[in-house]
Amino acid sequence: MSDRRMYTSRQRRAMNIIWTASGEYDFQPDFMAFQLDGEPDFYMNSIIGYVRKWYDPDIMEKLFSAIQEGLFKETYDGLLWIALENCAFQKEKPYRPVLEELRLEHARFFFRQDDQKSRQQWMAQNSLVYALESAKWRQVLGKEPGLVNPWERQLFKDLLYSGDMTSQEIYDCTMEIFHRYFRYRQDHLFSGFFSGIRERFYHHFFQKLPRRLIRSDDLNMGRTGSAQGSITPRQGMELLPKKPSESAADYQYIQSCFGLPLYPEEVSLQLENLLCTDTHENCRLYFTDGNLPVQGEKNALVQKFLRDSEAQRQKNESYYQSRRDFCQSSIHHLTQQIKNAMLVYPQPLKIPSRSGKIFPREVWKALWLDDDRIFMETTDEEQPDFSVDLMLDASASRLGSQETIALQGYIIAESLQKCGIPFQVYSFLSLKGFTVMRRFLSYEDKDQNKEIFGYCAAGWNRDGLAFRGAGHLLESSPAANRILMVLTDASPNDDRRIPADPSKGRVLSQDYSGKPGIEDTAREVHGLKQEGVKVMAILNGSDSDTLAASRIYQQDYVRIEKPDQLSQAAGVLIQKQIQQLHS
Repeated sequence: MSDRRMYTSRQRRAMNIIWTASGEYDFQPDFMAFQLDGEPDFYMNSIIGYVRKWYDPDIMEKLFSAIQEGLFKETYDGLLWIALENCAFQKEKPYRPVLEELRLEHARFFFRQDDQKSRQQWMAQNSLVYALESAKWRQVLGKEPGLVNPWERQLFKDLLYSGDMTSQEIYDCTMEIFHRYFRYRQDHLFSGFFSGIRERFYHHFFQKLPRRLIRSDDLNMGRTGSAQGSITPRQGMELLPKKPSESAADYQYIQSCFGLPLYPEEVSLQLENLLCTDTHENCRLYFTDGNLPVQGEKNALVQKFLRDSEAQRQKNESYYQSRRDFCQSSIHHLTQQIKNAMLVYPQPLKIPSRSGKIFPREVWKALWLDDDRIFMETTDEEQPDFSVDLMLDASASRLGSQETIALQGYIIAESLQKCGIPFQVYSFLSLKGFTVMRRFLSYEDKDQNKEIFGYCAAGWNRDGLAFRGAGHLLESSPAANRILMVLTDASPNDDRRIPADPSKGRVLSQDYSGKPGIEDTAREVHGLKQEGVKVMAILNGSDSDTLAASRIYQQDYVRIEKPDQLSQAAGVLIQKQIQQLHS
């Protein structure tokens, strides 16, 4: 089969546009551009062709191949296409007057498509590439670029390449800009990368996506920036083995942004081998308490995220201060609901003793700590016989609700503490193939509930893998019975695909969204319930997917549209779970 017959019809149309613009028909373009609905983007595919027409292909290939080994290669690609669009347009405009009107229409379309983005796609407003793209298209429409940050304004100015630049000048200028702004060093390059891009493409040929993706897979980005400068809907990335350099860079990126790992490397690898299997094969789990490395982070994009996350912490705390009376009232109401339920189903307090009924879990203390209190006896004093884990969805679909979710988490945590119930709180999101489980509070932490105000949203959400991670964290519960409460929108959506497995009916890989994502999450929730964990969910906002929630959580969920509904809703759910513990 020839290479051309291996493309989809849309890919062939995109390539025809590129070939026509370039005047060449015997090369395979390394980029193709598509709109949100998957149709070829006429203007940006034309720009790709003009770059081929006006600039030395060998130098351009050398440039794109070089920046692919940088830590933030997706960002480099995105920024470079902002620059190339500018100079290629200027170069071709004198020969094609209609190009100016096409450019104006493309700029208008760039902003019109924002209304079509899904919640996951909307997160790109915090992207550096998206901010500069927006600035460029505003400028094309005769408006001010709208960049506030001086660093971004200067970078944008430097990227407005002139049509008079030669291919070598573009190469040299790009290397200098990336070194100056991102500390990019060309001497870190590896040879043979471009051939690897070709291999990846042939693995991807069934997808309706560019041959090489400029992936907005960094923090606060959920869209795939393709070469057209506008955005294609993300279809899940195929699960291809990463080079050691790429995996190490991604790991360093996650660590720099979210904090040091909770476990030693060998323990983390054991957990991944145990949990990252089947539908989550080639994904990774990252547990952290959010403690950042001591050394200062020099990378500009990581610094930006750290600034943004600290700003969000301050917003969360300010929101709490502005609603302090409401917050205290909600805590009081929820506390009373929980206590009332506990009065109906009391349990005697078990305390360590040197006699009584042996307690196997404490035997190790006698062996290693010379503590012979390995028996349990009961008193008339009563305590809860269950613990609660609170898991917060921190994907970018929650960007517009961060202050509310942080406040809700705080209210629930304060209420549980006042009732003497052991609890821990953590969030989850997915980025660069890692599902990050950030723990704000462990069972042992006391009077530190304001740590929840460190909650911030970014990335995607692979809910099924998050529930596997939660299952691990639940193992440290000091109580006999365990409850897992999730604050979510019940919309699993990740950029890593579910791998094909013919033995389980998956002939082709699937996107981790829609029905496949919901079914996977439902299976993981069912698995936790089979292990005795009581799982319940609180859906935030009117956009939550109640049909998906019904499939995932059955009857154990409630939807709230206003913050003042939280205490009543959470109280009802917890009362129901306490009742089930004693039924």
